[in-house]
Amino acid sequence: MKKFLTLLLFASIVAMPLRAVEVESHDNRLYFTIDKCDDLSLVPITLHLENPSIDITAIEMYLSLPEDTRIFTIESTSRSQANHEIIIGNTLNGLFVSIASENMDKFEGVDGVVCTIYCDFSALADGNYTISSSGVFAVGVTDEDVTCYTVTNQEEQFVKNDNGISGIENIVPNASN
Repeated sequence: MKKFLTLLLFASIVAMPLRAVEVESHDNRLYFTIDKCDDLSLVPITLHLENPSIDITAIEMYLSLPEDTRIFTIESTSRSQANHEIIIGNTLNGLFVSIASENMDKFEGVDGVVCTIYCDFSALADGNYTISSSGVFAVGVTDEDVTCYTVTNQEEQFVKNDNGISGIENIVPNASN
């Protein structure tokens, strides 16, 4: 009987679901910047993560890019663990970008670039353009909790001409629910 009760207790602990927590106020920020570049075929868009108060294990966002933009390549930075994967894909909401690890490993450090997306803007006609993000969130997972942090949507505007891109306005959002 004692063995049965021990097995029952163990099974109930293992079957206990992780508790999801939504945080009203936090100091985590996830945002992107368009880095100045004269080579229109390799314009870097960097995803920055500031997570001073909790370890973050995954991030996701949708980027709305100008229509004739092509993605050249994406590279992770030293903040990502070896088993973090970058997943991208075009959706109705824009370019979906996800960086996550099956092992729930946290990103290294508490501030800096998580990945860089290199875009080809050379096919764009000269003019004013906006890149925006939506559906932005970060996830922190521990043995007991899954904590989701959503972040304010963001827009950046730039001017494309034969000399490159200029007029980049980095709008860094504040942390939000």
